[in-house]
Order: sequence, then C-alpha cells, then structure tokens
Amino acid sequence: MVGRAIDESTEIAAAAARISELIRTHDLSTQVPWLGRWKVRDVVAHLGGVHRWAARIVRTKSMDGPGFRKSKLDGSELCNWFDEGADELVEVLASNPLDDACPNFNPGSDATVHFWARRQLHETTVHRWDVEAAVDDVTPISPHVAADGVDEYLDVFVRTRGKQTLVAPLTLTSKRPARSWALTPSTRPGRVDVAAGKLTDTPDEIVGPPQDLLLLLWGRRALSTTDLTVHGSPEVAASLKDPG
Repeated sequence: MVGRAIDESTEIAAAAARISELIRTHDLSTQVPWLGRWKVRDVVAHLGGVHRWAARIVRTKSMDGPGFRKSKLDGSELCNWFDEGADELVEVLASNPLDDACPNFNPGSDATVHFWARRQLHETTVHRWDVEAAVDDVTPISPHVAADGVDEYLDVFVRTRGKQTLVAPLTLTSKRPARSWALTPSTRPGRVDVAAGKLTDTPDEIVGPPQDLLLLLWGRRALSTTDLTVHGSPEVAASLKDPG
C-alpha cells in the first residue's frame, strides 16, 4: 500500500508509553473533572479495555463477541494490565496490513484495518491528554495527528450520530496544517452533514490550532479556554457540542 501520512502504530505506542509513565508516577485516584466522576484509574481501566476489544476485532476480522470491558484492577496491577493491552494492540496493528478488510461500527466508513488503527490512535491520544491534564503535565498533540483527529471525529461521531445540537451551518478551520470542514444540520433530526472545505454562504466559523479544535469537539475544552477564534455568530459556534 502507499505510505500514509501518519504511522498510527508508532503514535499509539508513544501515547500509551506516555500514559504508562504518568500512571506509575502519579496518584491513580486523581480526579478528571471533565469526565464526571472518573479518576485517572477509570481512564486507564477504560482505555485498556478498548485496546483489547479493538485488537480482538482486527485479529479475528469480526465484530462478534463482547464489547470492551473496563478493568476492576488498581495500582501496579492496573498499570501492568494497561501496558499489556497497549502492546497487544500495537502488535496486532503492525502485523495486519491496514488495507485488509475488517468490519467496524460506523456506517459509511472504510471497512478496513486502517479504521481501527486510526480510531485507536485518536482514542489513545485524547485519553493521553486526559491523564496529562489531570496530573498537570500536558505535552502538545502533534498538529497533524490533531487535524486528522478532527477529521475522524466528524466522520465517526458527527456524520452518523443522532444527538447533534448544531443550529446552523458552521465552518471549522484548522491552522497549520490548513484544513477546513463544512458542517450543515441535516434534514434528519440530530444529524450533521460534513464536507471538506469552507462554507461560502455563511460567515460563521471557528478557526485556530487543530489541538484546540480536537479538544473542543471531544468536550475537553470550552471555547473560552482555547486559542480558537469565532467569526460570525457566537450562538452558532456554541451550539456545536460533544453529544456525549
């Protein structure tokens, strides 16, 4: 296959290693306020389960079987369990060609191993940020990874989901790398149509660093706490929310 711009397996391994470093040197009971009652241990217990779930689907090329399960472990046992799941995921992704057929849960997405590599990259990246922010030791998300994360979020969690709250057309624009997405409320209730490029018939736009766009979409940051700029209607911009 033609080489891709992002090496998902390498990025997942690096993000998982960063999480492992932090959970072994900080209190697992640290609160993660933007995730309700979750503590750092809950993030890790969840992510390790997701890694194993995704690895099984890629390995078996089947969605049959149980969904992901959150671990009940704690302390060093949880840390070791997390590392084992991340290693398994990276190994499975590295040993299966990304263009191989593999089912997924999102209608209209490419049914390939690459879907899972990309999904797990962004799952791990956002939860890496969760852990870092909770323990006050944040490192930047790569701009290219963040921009791809915006694109993936819009495809997987906006285009096909029915809980969207956007009230009018809105453009999202990433700076460095420069990318834009046109969002339009669908005729189907709670859905949003997504297309590449800027809308030409409305001034409403959110512009700024791709990391801030990604964290805004995932409900990790409010507009007021980012370096994003709103053009046009603040009300339209504020109506774009993570549906949870």
